[in-house]
Amino acid sequence: MSTLHDESLLSPSQIQTYLKDGILVVPLLSSEELLEAQRGMVTTLREEYGVDVHNLEETGWKLMNASSTLGAGGVLDIFYPDWKMKIATNENLFRMTCQLWKEAYCHNGESLEDLLSTMEDGCNESFKWHPFGAFDYNKGYMYIDRIGYRIPTELAERIGQDIEKNKQQNDKYSNHSRSKKPRPIQRSLTPHFDCCPETYHDEKNKSKWRPIQCFVSLTDNIHPNTGGFEAVPGFHREFLTWTKDERQTTRPQQHADREHSSLSMPHPRSCVGEYTHLHPNHDRELIKRVQHIPVTAGSAVFWDNRIPHGNSYMNNPLNLNESSIRNNEESSKVLGSSGSRSVIYCSFLPDVSVNRSFVKSQLTYWKLKRPPKVGDRWIKLDKSNESIGEVSPHRDIDCTTQLEANVTDLGRRLLGLDEW
Repeated sequence: MSTLHDESLLSPSQIQTYLKDGILVVPLLSSEELLEAQRGMVTTLREEYGVDVHNLEETGWKLMNASSTLGAGGVLDIFYPDWKMKIATNENLFRMTCQLWKEAYCHNGESLEDLLSTMEDGCNESFKWHPFGAFDYNKGYMYIDRIGYRIPTELAERIGQDIEKNKQQNDKYSNHSRSKKPRPIQRSLTPHFDCCPETYHDEKNKSKWRPIQCFVSLTDNIHPNTGGFEAVPGFHREFLTWTKDERQTTRPQQHADREHSSLSMPHPRSCVGEYTHLHPNHDRELIKRVQHIPVTAGSAVFWDNRIPHGNSYMNNPLNLNESSIRNNEESSKVLGSSGSRSVIYCSFLPDVSVNRSFVKSQLTYWKLKRPPKVGDRWIKLDKSNESIGEVSPHRDIDCTTQLEANVTDLGRRLLGLDEW
């Protein structure tokens, strides 16, 4: 099947913003599409998990059943509902990604040495290099990700206190002593990379290559400290130098002859897969540069995976009357007045060898409707899910045909059901 037409949805100034900052916020959904996604999310939370967004005081604790991250960032293990997959296979979203692949990443097999000697606006273009070789920037695959639904901090703390109080009451009756600090059911996602700096420029032992991360926001996060996206603009251009010069730490040493020297030591927080936590002491100066990125409901946010990012430490929502959610009256009826932050994580993988293998494995989980184990999704599966084996013919007949019936032609290619 042929590739999509090479159409430019992003303006030259938007491309330049991404090249400079490694972050781009773009309007994507219409008011109708936004409202449809909001309704879908609310329905899934209610029907699948028993969470009523209009009564989080009594039902919010059930969000714990949807999170394998222990509440970090409000990330929920919701992968496959139709409303979510519709956003994740949005044609304009994919075309924007293709345009960014074309402009911001090597796709003709350029060498790092070539880029170090190529200057643009007084800077070399080494930040565009990667080790995965040439690729067609108009072809790619979806990375099936989760959603984010982060409730206000005070509410998360209050529910956590109630849970701990109930546990202590039960322990009292069962003659077990217990003294434990209440833990909020959700917390912020602290600044991190979704790549390993030490191995970034090495294609060995990689499960996938995802140069651009993305989410589509279902709520406004215009103001800081409302649970929204935070990042360090422009750091992708410094990443290579930082990895070589500042990722290592030094420790002073004093020898017997009283001469002083320093010993290079590994970073105090090594990578866990492709997740790299920023250390509050060693990376203090970098963390100081993290800033709030304003986002309106219905917008897509793209960022280079070398950009340190997270979400704000607090979610202290503004008064509802000060909110500016597009189609505010209808959205308020759907989402309620809690001030929870809602996003759909949805990104794409370029058509390179490692990603083709990744998508084959991911597709098997999609057919089974099980949480995907491949990739860095921090999911802890029970023993019954450790090995998925082959998809049974009966499963194919009874379920997969119905699944595929809801997938667009583009979606089939993005999922790996059809070849490009």
